[in-house]
Amino acid sequence: MDYLFPILFLGIIGYFILRYARSGSLVGALLGGTIKREVGKVELTGRVMTSQTLNVIRMEDAEGEDFVALSVVSKAPLAISMVPYRLSRAQAQELAKLLQQAAV
Repeated sequence: MDYLFPILFLGIIGYFILRYARSGSLVGALLGGTIKREVGKVELTGRVMTSQTLNVIRMEDAEGEDFVALSVVSKAPLAISMVPYRLSRAQAQELAKLLQQAAV
């Protein structure tokens, strides 16, 4: 029973390393796909010591189905965080439509 937590912890870490090796990127490991193309980046905030960037990535899952990944990367001194979002094609098109309406 004393070894249960370390074995479980190492199993989870091993699984994540395997997913990272298979996908080739952190975003791919978290969302379960491989990067086909990085479409672009939009800088959300760019202060002196911190920044936030929105990355738009075209990805493919294990079944060969395309999807869109958005990742918000926040950087600060001694800290970095990334929050990925997975969107289907229909969701990405709907989001693009809503952004276009809001920007007018």
